[in-house]
Amino acid sequence: MRNTLILSLAALSWGSLVQIHAPSVIPKGWSQTDEETPSGSMFRVTVGIKRGNMRAINRILDSVSDPNGKEYLQYPSYDELGELATPKPEHTKTVKKWLSSSGVTAVRTHPHGDYVHFEASLSQLEKMANGKFMTYTNKEGRNIYRLTSGVRVPPDVAKAIDTFTGFHGFPLFASTPAVKSDGPAGNVDPAVFRNNYGVTPIPLSGMQNIQAIAQFQGQYVRDSDLAEFCFTYDGGVECQIAKYVGKNLDNPGIESMLDTEYITSLGKQQTWVYSYPNFDFCSDLTAFGSNVTGSAIYPYTISISYGSQKIDFCPSAVISRLSDDVTKMGTMGITVMIASGDDGSGGETMQGSNDGKLSPAFPASVPHAVAVGATYWVSGTSGEEEATTNFGSGGGFSFDFVAPTYQRQVIDVYLNIVPLPTLGFALNGRGSPDVSTLGNSFTVLVNGVAIAVGGTSASSPSFAALVTLLNEICLKEANRPLGFANPLFYRNPEMFTDITLGTNAIGDNSKAGWSCEPGWDAATGLGVPNFPVMVAVVEQACRGR
Repeated sequence: MRNTLILSLAALSWGSLVQIHAPSVIPKGWSQTDEETPSGSMFRVTVGIKRGNMRAINRILDSVSDPNGKEYLQYPSYDELGELATPKPEHTKTVKKWLSSSGVTAVRTHPHGDYVHFEASLSQLEKMANGKFMTYTNKEGRNIYRLTSGVRVPPDVAKAIDTFTGFHGFPLFASTPAVKSDGPAGNVDPAVFRNNYGVTPIPLSGMQNIQAIAQFQGQYVRDSDLAEFCFTYDGGVECQIAKYVGKNLDNPGIESMLDTEYITSLGKQQTWVYSYPNFDFCSDLTAFGSNVTGSAIYPYTISISYGSQKIDFCPSAVISRLSDDVTKMGTMGITVMIASGDDGSGGETMQGSNDGKLSPAFPASVPHAVAVGATYWVSGTSGEEEATTNFGSGGGFSFDFVAPTYQRQVIDVYLNIVPLPTLGFALNGRGSPDVSTLGNSFTVLVNGVAIAVGGTSASSPSFAALVTLLNEICLKEANRPLGFANPLFYRNPEMFTDITLGTNAIGDNSKAGWSCEPGWDAATGLGVPNFPVMVAVVEQACRGR
């Protein structure tokens, strides 16, 4: 449920056209130039068609994720879910007619019919979206072409679609972000991580248990680096990526190597990579949602290490649509982990200022995802942990989503004991993070060189790997994966070691933020894994289902 005021389509009408995406907010680091835009430039476009019965899908997810309910883990079949997601026939017909009349060919349609993908030229899109492209440049001299004046379509099309993306969003970063490095190699590797949280081998269920990461912004995996990392830092184990969905080049990025090296070495299962090199982050999120839900064979565990704490960096319709996509994934038995961000309390962000408001990261704020924050040891390389001080672990209360039922009580308790910040925040918003793990000084192998890397992007794939292990238990006990796990986590806080030290008022956000307190807090969530207890709780929850 969105925590914002949505204006009616009628209020956004221009004659015979309806605005479905507001004018783009130009993020920090980009400026408009007078350079002419080439009309023949091609864009990969995604259109999200309104689903037939999203309310029923939400009700199903509530039932199958309630560990105390009779329908816990009783996921619908892929085809049954498709019957609910399939758009109304008149909406599908309208979209097909619109695309055909616009000269669009080679349209790829999602198996459930709720997404279509195609390529279109700049000149075609100017006519379809009723706007004009402009040229934008960053400090590195890179130019991109974007239609930023808002997207307007005929009324019948507006009634049929949620999103029309791929040509009006910006890269997540205006320039290549610096690496948070503590030296030539880090203090955390797979063995250290396992020892820190009591992670022991889990007997294999013998069932398919795929895990995955999503890479964006021109990040790629080098298979040889992954193989060498596992051989060197994980006892000579052989590691490889089982499948790439999308393009992957032999040009390794630090983020992708971090994600794959830790989810693969810790999770011990087949790993997929969903790849989006288009540098239109918000549109790529909708393509990701379509790809994951577009096959009856899919991962049970997914980690995303990307996001923004800038309010409205993504259009409101994209925010809602991705939330629905993640809900759909939950009904398929998928657990989605998302890094909670590295901008602390989120008053100031890498994409710009929030002008006196504190904001957590999207997409980590999606209610049916598990938002993962970062900790580090108080002293040395073992023992008690605190909210990391090397950067601000993202957390707070969403302006996009209201607090879901599973966390409303713990949020109320927290807001009654924590010193409230002086800047604005969403009092009734969805709180993040949900959980945390170590997130600093991770050893990562890139181009054959070991470096130390930190960020909640280290925490998310590592926690996702633990969920993969827990899935082995649930698959053995119930022949089903855990799926959306937050209701289970919040009802069993003993699965986590509470973190009571630290704050996310760090760096540019040092004047206002969220402190760690007993119980759930907006800096570290429920705490860090207590893996032996997690195993016991999951065994009990899944047994006999």
